[in-house]
Amino acid sequence: MKTITAKIPDALNEKLRKSAALKKEHFSETIRRALTRELEGEVDFAALAAPYCGMFSGPSDLSTREGYGGPDNR
Repeated sequence: MKTITAKIPDALNEKLRKSAALKKEHFSETIRRALTRELEGEVDFAALAAPYCGMFSGPSDLSTREGYGGPDNR
């Protein structure tokens, strides 16, 4: 593996370090994942959906909703 040096803003450094701590992984691994995701165009769907969490009402498990999925409706 190659070692690189890059200058990043303090705020970005803090975000990367917090992310690494939350995931209990090395700082370098967090940076490698972020770079890979950026360069390969990976999409973090959980992060995209986060603002909408809890926005909708209804049963959390549609299989429990009456009238759907039962033997009479197949």
